[in-house]
Amino acid sequence: MAHQLLQFQQLQSTVDVAFWAELGRLKLDTLRLSEDAQPITGFYSASNSSDYPASLTLDGQSLESQAPHRKGLHSIPGSLLNVNTFERFKAAQEQASQHLQKASQQIWQDILSGRAQEDPGRLLNFLLLSYADLKHFRYYYWFAFPVLKPPEPFRCKTLASLEEGLGADLAASTAQACAGWLGGISPASASEQGAAPVWLIRVADTGVRCQPLSTWQELQGLDGRVILGIADHGNLPGNPGWLLRNSLLLAAVRFGVTELEVACIRLRRAQPCVQRSLLLSVTLPHKSEGDWASFMPTPTGWELNARGKLGPRMMNLGPSMDPRQLAESAVDLNLKLMRWRAAPALDTARLAATKCLLLGAGTLGCAVARVLLGWGIRHITFVDSGRVAYSNPVRQSLYEFKDCLEGGQPKAEAAAEALRRIFPSVQASGLQFSIPMPGHPLSDAEIPKAEADAKQLDSLMEEHDVTFLLMDTRESRWLPTLLGAAKNKLVINAALGFDSFLVLRHGAGPSGPHHSANPREKADPAGMRLGCYFCNDVVAPLDSTVDRTLEQQCTVARPGLAGIAGSLAVEVCCGALQHPQGVRAPAAQHDAAASSATGHKDAVLPLGPVPHMIRGQLGGGFAQQCLVGSAFRQCTACSWAVVEQYRQQGWKFILEALQDPHALEDLTGLTELHNAAAALMMDASEEEEDENDSLLKGNDQTSAAAGDDWTEL
Repeated sequence: MAHQLLQFQQLQSTVDVAFWAELGRLKLDTLRLSEDAQPITGFYSASNSSDYPASLTLDGQSLESQAPHRKGLHSIPGSLLNVNTFERFKAAQEQASQHLQKASQQIWQDILSGRAQEDPGRLLNFLLLSYADLKHFRYYYWFAFPVLKPPEPFRCKTLASLEEGLGADLAASTAQACAGWLGGISPASASEQGAAPVWLIRVADTGVRCQPLSTWQELQGLDGRVILGIADHGNLPGNPGWLLRNSLLLAAVRFGVTELEVACIRLRRAQPCVQRSLLLSVTLPHKSEGDWASFMPTPTGWELNARGKLGPRMMNLGPSMDPRQLAESAVDLNLKLMRWRAAPALDTARLAATKCLLLGAGTLGCAVARVLLGWGIRHITFVDSGRVAYSNPVRQSLYEFKDCLEGGQPKAEAAAEALRRIFPSVQASGLQFSIPMPGHPLSDAEIPKAEADAKQLDSLMEEHDVTFLLMDTRESRWLPTLLGAAKNKLVINAALGFDSFLVLRHGAGPSGPHHSANPREKADPAGMRLGCYFCNDVVAPLDSTVDRTLEQQCTVARPGLAGIAGSLAVEVCCGALQHPQGVRAPAAQHDAAASSATGHKDAVLPLGPVPHMIRGQLGGGFAQQCLVGSAFRQCTACSWAVVEQYRQQGWKFILEALQDPHALEDLTGLTELHNAAAALMMDASEEEEDENDSLLKGNDQTSAAAGDDWTEL
């Protein structure tokens, strides 16, 4: 086949699933809407099989800024151009020649300048156009491996196996030297990423030695043969691999020779194989240095698709992925997309790590749980003492008809199971117990169970980051409100009327006693300490279930109200979690002053300022108001006196409050306040009686005088 046209086996690509996963992460977290080219690293080796050629491989570390060296592999630098839409991807295909021309120009400049001779890795680069459809886990991509067409085709004078071309002994020595080079036992001038994929082989009487490409001039005039060596990815017996083309052009430009011997080293069991490796004698085009400088080679190199035509490929990972993983990725996708434009500073990891305790698994509990899932919160615990009733499934979204059968499933467990069906990766659990309530006296037999329930609630609130109060009665909210203040935990309260609702974020716990005459507690310089659900009360919570008619025993509310209140409760929660001050975040109206006092700016509030309370009403115009209430110094749930008494006495104090709620009034000073108010009212009543007496006497005198006048008339 003397002087026949030399044809090359094109390089193929192999993309590991881990690469697509890493590209998706990079797109969501870093690139977002950017379409700037990104550096990328591929890896290939000499062909190790007679049946299949070696390919360029991308894996999970290919997108790292410093991709680690792979033993036995050569790294190839590349450029990734990932676009935002499928339409942009199609437009990029139409501009394929421009992208390829840009990539190949760099190779040509590196050849002319000599940089490619110093670093042969510059001869081999690649381009990857891609579009990641992260919603459906489809990845469209097209590789280009730029090679430069010489002014005249390369021709082959001879082609044989390495063993045939050099003889058995010399071929074995050459293979041994190349094994050392490819194994990384190379001169210090070799690439830090491992042995260069293109090198020189000097065959002399003193032996065979592999040297860097940059030593070509040093070897001229010395005895022996100088052979260009390349780690050949091809497996065809009559065709070298694609990457040899640029190396031959470099030899023509930099070495100035018209003929060159080339050893295409191929492997078997990771060692050079003299039977499979090729030895070629190649005829190179010749030009003067000035002619080469003015020459503009035409590039080629776009990879063929599965149909053997020029065009992109598509990787659909959806069917091969674990459905649980698909669900997790979909949840993450919704949240991470918020960071592209709407909320760049959103801390999604903070949300995912948050543990939420839902006290109440009724209409509000179901609504809150579903929205929490949407925010990516994956640890939810329900507490409820009830069972699913036949009236529940149509109003409470986590239950079905089957949950009502056989007396009804425990609500908390059924709700947790429903969440796991909706999103299998959620860590959902349900606990069935009652929350001890003031005004509901306990018998001696009931006290041990109530103590165990109170201690379990204490442990749960300690373990969780946020507690939602979603119960039916006012007094059931007292103990968790006290525990939240004592532990300085974020507590979110939601309550329903028939056509009205309240969403309230409890403030931080008291930092110490306050002796101000002002019953409203003073706060830190950033603003006031926000109040809790009980701060507007001047009486202790009592039994609100006594003497209730049927509609008062049930939560009678407009069906859409729970969804509205539950959604707002979660939004307030997430806003507080994203606020730099967390549970101490000031109310929305005061946030500007607080920001200037503490150094926090609105720019670091990805979800904006957080309201203290939201009151809404559907009747009368669908009105909604954001209000602020400061903490009450004599509050029966969150004041310093109550919190400190609980810390000192624990269950003993709670039991006393349960059996006699008026003890809370005595402790906080409300009893004195009531007595003082009663005294003022008595004084006011006496003054009013005195005034009335005076008026009556004056009226009698006036009447008498008038009578005299009338008589005279």
